[in-house]
Amino acid sequence: MSLNTPARAAEPAASWRGLASHWRWPALVLAGYTVLALLYGAQLFVYRASRGEPPNTGEALLTGAIVWYCWAVLTPFILAVARRVAATGKPWPVQLVLHVPPGLFFAVLHLALVAVLRQFVQVPNGGGWPAAWAHFTWMLSKTTDFDLLVYLSVVGLDAALGYSRRMREEAVRASMLEAQLAQAQLHLLRSQLRPHFLFNTLHAISTLMHRDVESADRMVGQLSELLRASLERDGRHEVPLSEELELLSPYLDIERTRFSDRLQVEVDVALEVRDALVPPLLLQPLVENAIRHGIAPRRGPGCVWVRVHREGARLALEVGDDGVGPPPGVTELHEGIGLGSTRARLERLHGAEQSLTWRAQVPSGFVVSLSIPYRSART
Repeated sequence: MSLNTPARAAEPAASWRGLASHWRWPALVLAGYTVLALLYGAQLFVYRASRGEPPNTGEALLTGAIVWYCWAVLTPFILAVARRVAATGKPWPVQLVLHVPPGLFFAVLHLALVAVLRQFVQVPNGGGWPAAWAHFTWMLSKTTDFDLLVYLSVVGLDAALGYSRRMREEAVRASMLEAQLAQAQLHLLRSQLRPHFLFNTLHAISTLMHRDVESADRMVGQLSELLRASLERDGRHEVPLSEELELLSPYLDIERTRFSDRLQVEVDVALEVRDALVPPLLLQPLVENAIRHGIAPRRGPGCVWVRVHREGARLALEVGDDGVGPPPGVTELHEGIGLGSTRARLERLHGAEQSLTWRAQVPSGFVVSLSIPYRSART
């Protein structure tokens, strides 16, 4: 019984929300006509007072209510006609002409309703049907153009609201499509990184297998742990930096085993930024590039470092090495899968608010610097 309670409790709430949504627009239309009725009654009261007639607030407000609530009754039918005309798909000048006959019809119908209600509600002993007919013909000659304008105003307001609603829906649809496109591109970029890293690591294991079987076996276990941790994160475009460091650790163990005493790694990450959100597989491809292109070609031992700290509202990351570095005089770098995918993912996630730069290290080496908005996983 307790398992069904939340669902049963949610049903009345959903029903009330649906009912509120269903009656919202009729309530707004009625409220709008009520405001017009009050303004009409106030205007009529002031007009009669200016002519020296005895003030009668109730009678003036009742006249305003009769005039504008008759329009409230006719509005659903006007909107039905307006949407039939709009469904023709004709240009707006043609639709405007098509609205003239129904506009005149509703104007005359409104004047007839006002005349009858005025005669039998406002002045019930004022002459009956002949007086109602006389009042109707008098208003027909005086206010038909105004009533036609009211009809066209209702049609125009409905068209404007419909256009605004369509624009909002198209904006939401475009935003959803853009988000889906960005998500698909991020998945594609991430799918490029995994096989790139996997093939490089398998090649390292294959090389090590011929000279140190025990170390190669240990690398296979580390690779398994690394792939398991990586696959567990599918679907997330940002992860805490602490998780990224945990993923980086077994990879560094693999590379230390591979290079032995030729590789030294320094990781300097401030405690305050370990909960910062970063794209998954952000550090590993950059460290891999540093080792592959900087340390591996070097004859002697080398160092790779990872530094992360906060600079105000931004998170600064740096991955560098003291390896061979780019050839002298090189000012443009061909970005491979690691660096190119990292740049593309940062652009997709942060747009112009991110930056990725590189520079040659003096006297030798290479440094990649990233800057992204700081966002905490705890908020």
